[in-house]
Amino acid sequence: MTDPSIDHSRLPERLTWEEFVALPEELAQLVEGLEHGRVIWARTGPRRNQRAAVRFRNALETAWSEISGGSPGQCYEADSEQPIFFTGKDDFLKPDFILYRCLPTDEDDVPAASVVIAGEVLSPSNSVLDMARKTQRYAEAGIPWYWEVEPSKESVRVRINALLPASEHRPAGVTPLRPYHYEPVASWEGAGDLAYHLPFPFRIPAASLAYTPGSSNQAGG
Repeated sequence: MTDPSIDHSRLPERLTWEEFVALPEELAQLVEGLEHGRVIWARTGPRRNQRAAVRFRNALETAWSEISGGSPGQCYEADSEQPIFFTGKDDFLKPDFILYRCLPTDEDDVPAASVVIAGEVLSPSNSVLDMARKTQRYAEAGIPWYWEVEPSKESVRVRINALLPASEHRPAGVTPLRPYHYEPVASWEGAGDLAYHLPFPFRIPAASLAYTPGSSNQAGG
């Protein structure tokens, strides 16, 4: 779902990083990424999707802070709508939320090599081809975990996908196009806490992820 007030036919098909940062804020927010300069325009989902992105970012940050004292030498940060860069400034995507290895300063760009989890909050406006292209870029960059979050009016679903090598158990003469791909390794639909043992052992209370319209559980809280 795109903003009906904006004439997308007049938006540029290609941008440099310098042109992107010079865009008015209302236009820059519509750019989900650049693929070697080709503009990827974002699709705006329901407000509950935006709340879910912030909620999962907060949940990952809290989960890490609860065990970080027992994991010396490791450091993770979480963000939402943070660009991750692949091969250069004109090659980036903004996942809905990410977990990444700590960087020296807040001014540093987040390279894909530092990202541990890329998370996307799905909506009906997401096309299968768009999501396939996006996850392909995550996989090619070696991001080990990809989370899919699918909120609805009643609940939220989560699928945790791990980056795995293409299966060796394939018919003779069949060569996969890509050496790595994502496979679901865990799922959650609101019953009990969301828990898994990687990239670090975590347990996220169901109440912190639930979405109830009109409740006090709002984004950022």
